[in-house]
Amino acid sequence: MAMFTLMRKNEEVMMLQIGVDGNIIRLGKKENMALMPLQNRTSPRGVIEWWRDRAIPIKQGKIEKMLRDNGIETTGLFLTHNLGLSLTDYYWIRPLGTDLTWEKVNLFDNDFKENLLLGKINYNDNETLEYQPNSSLQGNLEKTWIIDGGIRKLVKGNHDIYSSESINEVIISKAIKAQGKDAVQYSLLHIDGKNYDFGCISELFTSQEKELVSAYAVMTSEQKPNNLSRYEHFINVCEKNGLDGDSVREYLEFEILIDFIFSNRDRHLTNISVLRDANTLKFISMAPIYDSGKSMLVGRDIVPVTDKYVLSQDTQGFKETELELLKYVQNKKLIDVQLLPSPEYIKEMYLKDSQVSEERISFVLEMYKRKIDMYEKFAAGENLSQIRF
Repeated sequence: MAMFTLMRKNEEVMMLQIGVDGNIIRLGKKENMALMPLQNRTSPRGVIEWWRDRAIPIKQGKIEKMLRDNGIETTGLFLTHNLGLSLTDYYWIRPLGTDLTWEKVNLFDNDFKENLLLGKINYNDNETLEYQPNSSLQGNLEKTWIIDGGIRKLVKGNHDIYSSESINEVIISKAIKAQGKDAVQYSLLHIDGKNYDFGCISELFTSQEKELVSAYAVMTSEQKPNNLSRYEHFINVCEKNGLDGDSVREYLEFEILIDFIFSNRDRHLTNISVLRDANTLKFISMAPIYDSGKSMLVGRDIVPVTDKYVLSQDTQGFKETELELLKYVQNKKLIDVQLLPSPEYIKEMYLKDSQVSEERISFVLEMYKRKIDMYEKFAAGENLSQIRF
């Protein structure tokens, strides 16, 4: 067991006692309530749960093997060893009795170890700096932060031998930008030693001035009234923190529609985020749209593409099905169909993958065309849930 101070940059937030497994076992006095993490702020155990959720998932990429090879028993210990540092916010833990400062440890300015995805890291190698941001990197897809020419970038792989998830990131980010909306820009990247042809890479979009706060953290920062949906509660909390409610609503509606067209089934509440000002703590804007790789039927068996199949895709986040999510959309004409990627472009992108079959590409394109047709019916006022299968 060891004592730490939870810090936000150089501000003391509260005292913590962390156990031998890397989990918080005791909370001390709160020094600054305004600086507490937003996630689960209404719960007495909120910080404990926030810390637990902050640790990298054990099933992400090579994490389990890396921890085992380096004698680290849990992801919580991995997180503790790296002081809980992240490249998306400013929280970290300072061991009691040390003189560490944000300037000495933050990963926005200081170099860090790499690279779990590429398998180059030796955790006991003292030739590089001690800390790294991967201990707080979320999601099960293998990924890693790197420093390329002084710029922090995120490299992501794929779940299987295909490059589909990485290709989807490139296609969909381009599609979103073509609609005049903000999205993280992804590029394909060849990664040696992998079964797939390409991963993808994107630049860090947080900084010392703006941090990322997930929709889940926003929603759990305040108690939800019983008469409000989680969707409306999220919008209300964003308004209280400085955003225009109509702009938030339009952002969410656009995201629902673009996800519908590309059959994204991974828009959970940590894949929707806001940007927050480091100093004022006010929300600046919704974050650029990111993490759209699990779209276009990735991992799904090839089956006949019927209307029933088109409208049966599961989702995550505010609702569990696309049809339920579409009920939130008030402005049904947010997507300009003429600006969507052509089937020819999508085929060209998928053909970059040497392992993808023509049958798979035809399956993806048929679903995409059907989804555009369904969206046009929806935009024209047709109730998709009443379509007879």
